[in-house]
Amino acid sequence: MDMLKKRILIVDEMRFSRICSAILEKEGYATSSVTDVGPNNTKLNYGDYELLVTSYPFCTGILEDLMHVGIPTIILSDHMNRDLMMTLDHLGKPRSHCMIKPIDYNKFRDVVKQAMNSDRSVGV
Repeated sequence: MDMLKKRILIVDEMRFSRICSAILEKEGYATSSVTDVGPNNTKLNYGDYELLVTSYPFCTGILEDLMHVGIPTIILSDHMNRDLMMTLDHLGKPRSHCMIKPIDYNKFRDVVKQAMNSDRSVGV
């Protein structure tokens, strides 16, 4: 699939989603941002995306969804805790990645490339 057709959904606060969008669009990805989410959000069609980028604890409203949709996910967090570690275990590797903020933007681009190239069916 052409990189320009690979879409990334960013579920985060407006400020940070703008930063992520700018970085990823510079790399040639198409991005969409959502800032208002909750559990079982019917507005989100995860199947339209190859990757989801979000932050913890902002993403707690959609964690249940993430465990069932099979989309590769990058979670950005200020810190690690038991709940986040359990979430990552449920999402499974290679579908889930976690980065601690402040993030290194070069490393972030590398993790995105890795996630976009992972097999979506793994761990589903």
